Amino acid sequence: MLEQFVVAGYREPLEAYKFMTYRVLSDHFSKVKNKLLEYSRHFDIADHGDVKGYGREALVQEFLSTHLPDQVESLTGEILDSLDQRSGQVDLMLQSKLQPKIPLLGNIHIGFSDAIIAAVEVKSNLTTQHLNSTLDQFKKIKSLKRNVVLDLENGAKELDTIPCVIFAFKGPKKETIINSINKYATKHKVPLDKFCPDMVVVLDSNYYICKNDGWQFPIIPQHGAYFRDWDGLPHDSNANLKLTSKQGLC
Repeated sequence: MLEQFVVAGYREPLEAYKFMTYRVLSDHFSKVKNKLLEYSRHFDIADHGDVKGYGREALVQEFLSTHLPDQVESLTGEILDSLDQRSGQVDLMLQSKLQPKIPLLGNIHIGFSDAIIAAVEVKSNLTTQHLNSTLDQFKKIKSLKRNVVLDLENGAKELDTIPCVIFAFKGPKKETIINSINKYATKHKVPLDKFCPDMVVVLDSNYYICKNDGWQFPIIPQHGAYFRDWDGLPHDSNANLKLTSKQGLC
């Protein structure tokens, strides 16, 4: 069975910040978040849902292009592996400009699984239905054969599947997302690593959830800890670093 539990008040990882009262990067991204939300609301002028969705994808793509290194590009299309297995349509694919790809038209490409840095799905409003369909998509993406294994050499777990990210402008509480992931794993009898997002960002709720695998924050050495979340740095609020933990299928 799957089990979820939350350990609140876990302050040890914040020790490095206890003498900091202001952080430039945090302040910058706080303002960027507000700008993205404001632009997102502007798309509500449109009547058709697809127009709103395309507009918000363009916002995320613009954000990524201005904040990622010049060597990384943001594409849309499909991901193909060495066995000719495909991912289906992916909102945004991040990959190195030094890696090959198959151009189709404009920014639409077929990317190779070993060249993809991350797959990003953009949601205007992350409902339970949208989350479940995205988990289906991530299961396909993470099943693609990948010969390149990413290793930080700092204690982080090796990445042998394509990292998957949900970027939502609106969405539920983090507990709702975790419960939905729990239910999906139980219903489909699939291990978390086979479908679970590596990160979930919900802009209007001011939080993100990421895997407790060492790629975002140092690993919390607690048995069964699968997720951790971030509610803001000390100068933003009194929120502290929390641990969201799940045990795998038994």
